[in-house]
Amino acid sequence: MALIVGCWLATPAHADDTLDCKDPQDQNSMTRCAGIDYDKADKELNKLWPSIKASAEENDKGASAEDGGYVKALMASQKAWIAFRDAECTWQGFESHGGSMEPMLVNGCLATLTRERIKQLTENQEGLAN
Repeated sequence: MALIVGCWLATPAHADDTLDCKDPQDQNSMTRCAGIDYDKADKELNKLWPSIKASAEENDKGASAEDGGYVKALMASQKAWIAFRDAECTWQGFESHGGSMEPMLVNGCLATLTRERIKQLTENQEGLAN
């Protein structure tokens, strides 16, 4: 029994080695690839976040009390965006609610909206620097 369980636990790691996300052939692969895509986008956002926050902090240093609050506004914006992203993607998943496609739709949405947020933050950061 232990040998069978051990082999079963090892299978997903080997399956990931052969997962072709350029051309997934079944729903399970499509769902897993959508999850991988979202993980990549989320890591990209988390990597970018410290410089975005640092830019806001830098703008707060040179601003008057009336004009300051870049960090506060950024944090409120990000908190609201996360709530929107999660609700929007849950809603988009309802296209296939309860079906095997639902997690793929949700993860695809999360990846798309996260990449859009990266673009928004990057463009805003560039605009503040000019």
